[in-house]
Amino acid sequence: MKVAILRPKEYLTSISERLKQEGFDVVAVPFLKIVPNDKSIAKIRDLKDFDALIVTSQTSARILVEHEFKHDYVIAIGKKTAEILKSAGMDPKMPSKFDSKTLYEEFKDELKDKKVAIVRSDKGDPILLKLPNVEEIILYRIEFEHGDEQKKLIESMDFDVIVFSSSMMVRSFFELAKVMGKFDDVLEKLKNKIVIAIGPPTKKTLENYGIKALMPDEYSFDGVIGLLKTLKQTR
Repeated sequence: MKVAILRPKEYLTSISERLKQEGFDVVAVPFLKIVPNDKSIAKIRDLKDFDALIVTSQTSARILVEHEFKHDYVIAIGKKTAEILKSAGMDPKMPSKFDSKTLYEEFKDELKDKKVAIVRSDKGDPILLKLPNVEEIILYRIEFEHGDEQKKLIESMDFDVIVFSSSMMVRSFFELAKVMGKFDDVLEKLKNKIVIAIGPPTKKTLENYGIKALMPDEYSFDGVIGLLKTLKQTR
């Protein structure tokens, strides 16, 4: 089973190695790139003025840890994000499912009287902005990565399974297909592939393109690997 993984290059090696260890053939292509927001990063120390901090990604967590930042009240989305924060001596809470909607529903009452900072990318889920006393801190931007490597994957569509790790990744993939004049061809070929979305927002974005996607029970790459192993056993 050949699996296409689309992630920023900073995270491709680790997930590719894990999949190879599980016996999968891997095609790893970064359809997005991470661009640090130096202006916000320079103000990380000011985050101590907030009562609570929401950290939505591994990238945000790494930036905070690299700048030796700590906070007593942190909520993290995802086990990997939490692990990075724990490595710096923080004790993050986590929602039961690793998405912004679940975090909002489970923590909105607890946070209603707190001054909250959300540290994340410029493409975060707007639902967290419904918290009553919240400020969004953009630590990095996410931009499309469209070069020869990405065009080669669109041209060949040489995989059995494709894993989309975010809504932005979906949009990057299909936008390049459009630019290449391959949009209809890609849609048709995906009907004969297994498509996996890492969580509900990504699944919904794929559905907007007319693509039905499977989704793991746990919205993480651990969940994705578990789903892939199950699919492999049934083939």
